[in-house]
Amino acid sequence: MFVDKTQTMIRIAFFATCTAVGAFIALPLPFTPVPFTLQLFFTILSPLVIGPRSGALSQAVYLALGAVGVPVFAGGVGGLGVLLGPTGGFLVGFVPGAYVMGKLNTVLDGRASPWVRGLLVGIGGFGVIYGMGSLWLAKVLDISLSKALVLGCVPYIVPDSIKCFLAITAAGTLRRRVFRISHIPLG
Repeated sequence: MFVDKTQTMIRIAFFATCTAVGAFIALPLPFTPVPFTLQLFFTILSPLVIGPRSGALSQAVYLALGAVGVPVFAGGVGGLGVLLGPTGGFLVGFVPGAYVMGKLNTVLDGRASPWVRGLLVGIGGFGVIYGMGSLWLAKVLDISLSKALVLGCVPYIVPDSIKCFLAITAAGTLRRRVFRISHIPLG
């Protein structure tokens, strides 16, 4: 039992770290305050490999690190100011978004092809992340929700969809060969 809990904590820490590394691979876009990063790839991958609860917890650990000032957010910054800024809603959305993606993946495993599963996992998770992010972006910038969707979501739909399909494709191999997990964890 102790070994299982230790392994779970290590996996959660690993994916929190991966999300932080993904934030450093950032491409600012001139027309939006939301940069293109690889954070979301690891937000998607974590629950697909370690399960919905652990995947969401890895994202919560990532946010907690950033909130206390560790420079893990895009651009190498940290602090509560980032979470209260224009991209804060997207970041906070990583936690429930990861949980939703993990739950959908668990339910659809063996019932849908990887492409269909990727599509449905993406729609569910991105709906949560984009929804929370757009609402917060509209509030912080004092703009309409439709403008926030155009600034914070539309430019990312295709690249984020590609990230989702890559994560779905990689998850099974990572689960079996790297983490030695034989099935999709429920936790």
